[in-house]
Amino acid sequence: MQLGGLKIIGTERHESRRIDNQLRGRSGRQGDNGESRFYIGLDDDLMKIFGGDMITSVYNTLGADENIPIQAKVISNAVEKAQKRVEGRNFSIRKTVLQYDDVMNVQREIIYKQRKEVLDGKSLKENITSMIEETADELVNIHSSNEGVNKEALTQEVKSIFGIDISDKVNTLDAKALKEDIKATAIAIYEDKEKELGSDILRELERVVMLKVVDQKWMDHIDSMDELKNGIGLRAYGQKNPVDQYRVEGFDMFDEMIANIKVDVVKLILHLQKKEEVKREQNIQITRAAQEALNSINFESSSAPKAKANEQEKVNTTVVNDGPKVGRNDPCPCGSGKKYKNCCGKNA
Repeated sequence: MQLGGLKIIGTERHESRRIDNQLRGRSGRQGDNGESRFYIGLDDDLMKIFGGDMITSVYNTLGADENIPIQAKVISNAVEKAQKRVEGRNFSIRKTVLQYDDVMNVQREIIYKQRKEVLDGKSLKENITSMIEETADELVNIHSSNEGVNKEALTQEVKSIFGIDISDKVNTLDAKALKEDIKATAIAIYEDKEKELGSDILRELERVVMLKVVDQKWMDHIDSMDELKNGIGLRAYGQKNPVDQYRVEGFDMFDEMIANIKVDVVKLILHLQKKEEVKREQNIQITRAAQEALNSINFESSSAPKAKANEQEKVNTTVVNDGPKVGRNDPCPCGSGKKYKNCCGKNA
């Protein structure tokens, strides 16, 4: 070999032929003369898994000493075939993972689109009204059958979610009439909340509640989908395509999550109760007013302990300053007494 070249010595053959070819290319860069040589043993993973038996039979047939290297075209071809099998298996794995990711990506786009509408300040009044109507329909459908309405269970659910007592109506109205009655009463309560809290503050509270509920449910859904993916391969033993089963069961879980989001949002909004003794400054921006309003709200429902804990959480909002630019060490314009960098400017 002439001077200036590079000799590559490989102690194994990689699962991917691309890596071997990259190493070979290192020996002849910029026109320099070079050489490459790879060594592989029968106990290497590549040979044990995909080509070891055949190579061993050839080795025994030749009757060669185990310390004498075998250089034969048949061995090189067997190694390349083994690499092709590994590459095919890895490609199949990546393809399956991509198909799983496609299922999650469709769901992710739906959730992120909804979150973007909330963050962009879109009014949620129409959405909340639709959630109330859909939740009422779903509740009555769940507790209705050909034999009639499960009166006790429906009464408890309606009381828990909407705060409405239908015990005197459940015995006289049919399922369709119950739906309309629950919708009308719940929407009336919703409109009373708007008059009590004010339209602007309620719109802001709806965005806060929607984001909190959607984010929590979405994180729980991601964990559930991971658990489903870990065990979905067992469906193949039942002659079912795991990817198809993952798609079907995943979207069933997604629909269930959406239904739970509607129930939780409706439950929180309709159980808002304003504390009369709380006084607010009138010259504060709406984002600050919404934060104070949320801190002054009682979430009275069957999940009172959790709601009470959430009541104490600080809402991450931004105070809009219409005046001169505030320095990081200047007093925060929200009136907290802290420096701007330690208060509203912390996430700026």
